[in-house]
Amino acid sequence: MLPTASRSRRYRTGWPGPRLILIAMALWLLQGCAAVTLQPPPAPDDPVTVAVLDHGRHASLVLPAATPNTWMRYSYGDWNYYVERRTNLSVGLAGLITPTRAGLGRQILGGADLPAAIRDQLRVPLEASHLLIVSGARATALREELEAIWLDGHDDRQVTAEWGMAFVEHPEAYTLRNNSNRMVARWLTRLDVEVSRAPILSNWQVESP
Repeated sequence: MLPTASRSRRYRTGWPGPRLILIAMALWLLQGCAAVTLQPPPAPDDPVTVAVLDHGRHASLVLPAATPNTWMRYSYGDWNYYVERRTNLSVGLAGLITPTRAGLGRQILGGADLPAAIRDQLRVPLEASHLLIVSGARATALREELEAIWLDGHDDRQVTAEWGMAFVEHPEAYTLRNNSNRMVARWLTRLDVEVSRAPILSNWQVESP
């Protein structure tokens, strides 16, 4: 057995202790609590309105549908926790630590007035909604990409009444670094929206272009 002093030196020069790892993770999560700033493009071609919905811990994105006065709300999340509502601690931790199966949710909203459609037809809590003006062509391209994923898994879709959405499997695994808020941020960059940083939690603010 190594002498106490030798064991001490070995510990100090090896991997950081559990306490340091927890402190580093806590600081990283605290940084993720700060608001993420969204800046839409200044003068998009064929402008359309989209909406980022803040549900407290996660976010979703509303895009115009191909049919007039119709909107498509999309969200992304861990399949076990978000879709199947297995919200116990072990499932939640698994979704943070290891890559897990992910789901793409979709809800159809109707109405000419987007804020009214969101207010009247959502079944889930809504802390804030942020309207952005973006390029119609970019919004169409993103919607078609998400619809392709949706149609590919349509036969095995699962309806989750709590969210008012139907889900199909998303090809990208869910992790803390690829959670619902980061996926929404990635979708927004596809719309030429400037996102200040990759979010962890759902906390957004909009700057004028």
